[in-house]
Amino acid sequence: MAYGKKKGIGNTVFDWHGGSQWWGGTKPKNEPRQELIWSSGNSGYGDGSNQSRGSGAKTAMVSLSLQTPEGDYVCRTGKVYNDKLSTIQDLDTSIIKLSTFDKDKGSLTVQNARAIVIKNLSNITAEIFITVHDWKNDGTTTTDVYNPLDVGGGGATPLRTMTMLLQGGEFLYLPNNRIISYSQNAQATFESGTNSAAGRVAKEPKDINSGNEYVLIHNFDGSTYFSGTDVQIAEDVAISELDINVQDGDWFKANDLIMVGSEVMRVQSVATNTLTVQRGLLGSAEVAHSDDDDIAFFFGNEHLPFDNGKCMTDQTGKFKQSGAFFGYGRTVNKFIDGIVAGSVAIGPFYTQGGYLDWGLQNIKASDKTGLVASTTYTFHIVVDEFNAGGFDSVSSETAIAFTTDASDTTFAGSSNAVIPKIQARFDALFYDASSGLFNKKVLISLRNGDIRVQSLSNHSETIVGIGNVSGTSPFGVGRFPALASSVPSLQGSEHGGGTTDTIVYGVASSKPQETIEDPVTGKTIQNLNAFLLDDGNGNLLHNGATVGSISYITGHCEFSHFPNAEFKIYANTLSAHSGGEKYLAQSFNTIQDLRARSVNTKADSKVELLLLG
Repeated sequence: MAYGKKKGIGNTVFDWHGGSQWWGGTKPKNEPRQELIWSSGNSGYGDGSNQSRGSGAKTAMVSLSLQTPEGDYVCRTGKVYNDKLSTIQDLDTSIIKLSTFDKDKGSLTVQNARAIVIKNLSNITAEIFITVHDWKNDGTTTTDVYNPLDVGGGGATPLRTMTMLLQGGEFLYLPNNRIISYSQNAQATFESGTNSAAGRVAKEPKDINSGNEYVLIHNFDGSTYFSGTDVQIAEDVAISELDINVQDGDWFKANDLIMVGSEVMRVQSVATNTLTVQRGLLGSAEVAHSDDDDIAFFFGNEHLPFDNGKCMTDQTGKFKQSGAFFGYGRTVNKFIDGIVAGSVAIGPFYTQGGYLDWGLQNIKASDKTGLVASTTYTFHIVVDEFNAGGFDSVSSETAIAFTTDASDTTFAGSSNAVIPKIQARFDALFYDASSGLFNKKVLISLRNGDIRVQSLSNHSETIVGIGNVSGTSPFGVGRFPALASSVPSLQGSEHGGGTTDTIVYGVASSKPQETIEDPVTGKTIQNLNAFLLDDGNGNLLHNGATVGSISYITGHCEFSHFPNAEFKIYANTLSAHSGGEKYLAQSFNTIQDLRARSVNTKADSKVELLLLG
């Protein structure tokens, strides 16, 4: 085993071995131990400072083990990082700055800290200073805003400093630099810095802007979405123009999909109030636009045409949207821009319903139907549309004509049987643009001794209806359901009154319950299986497996789940912790800096700072 150098300070020994650092030397029995285990990169320090920049992604494993006579308690997590910064600092009673957090790189400066460790290398107590920025609920809006003026203390400052004592040999571990000070509006009310009432999103995309896949961008005061004046184009735009002037470029981010009129564009870059764009995307036509035309965020699925009509996954279950998060999470001043990390939940998905059972019992595939061989039978089907007025007013009314085989009239005894013949007609009409089944997957099968016709879509309008038509009807023949006043006696509800016929609709689509009852305790619990959940690191998980991603800064997201499915969305926005790490003058949402000093006037202390960023 390869060992690095040992360092001894007083009674403290540091033993570097393999890829690990064990602080505190020989660990006394029943004392806590912290390990930082490096999977790659240089783990050695020297006295003074050490920096490792831009060497690619590495992983550190953080493990805290607390061993007691009653048992051991172990916490362990992995940290993916690019930069490693470290320093050893001698401390007298003067306050020394150890590190700064900022968007610009500098000596011992980190933008997005994945691990912060401060270790007292001496036996003299050190005072640690953590300076953060103050945020508040100011009582005039329901959002959280940066506090630009603090008149408390000795002067006007938005800064707050927390101090703590770090005794000899002790250490402090912070998993990130996202710490703020938060002032609630009412003294007696304890409030959250993530859960702004105005910024809570709990919507089905079909309920946003009347089911359209875009939403107009409106100026607002920080408390109400989709209110106020429209954000518009600030010039006439020719068909060939790629640089478009807008009234306020602060609303937009690179890779946004926007919509002007019926044209979808992608924002490639933003320069003040000028957007450089790609034109005529997702099947939309590139057209000229006029000064003061409204601009919208497009949040439909990029894997489908822009005029799909429903915000849903595609036939393979893929979904990708690059507008603001379904129109949410954007502000003009960027103070509370973005999505709160860990707050996103997508689901439930429409997965239940959209079928019609025929009302038969104990049917097997080899059973004869009773239909006459070599005979053409016809019925009508309506899929994914509902109209109480009957067939005549339903655009997807489709005649299904099938001819029975000369020798096989069983339900499903061979590929020439009745059900496979009907399925073949469904499959053929999927490709027929003149058919009401165009691009609609329909399955007919035996299920629990009955015939079921099911739409394989999972959107909110998934439904199946069947009726009788003129010609030779299969209903009332053999084992097929009988007719009552020319209506098939199926397991659904009759609607209609049209001049042709009445239709029987089956069970419409629905979503799983968001909460369920625990079968053991009887308690109401979240139905976690119904959701894609945000892990706080930009990943969307389903039952622990990564199925997509979310950007907290832009709101862009993508995932893969059920095919042809609509869904519900949840997120927190408009709060102090919205978005990524912000270092703007009035939206600083991380630690500003770390400082330290010795508390003993006669003896110096010494600390080591490690930053992974």
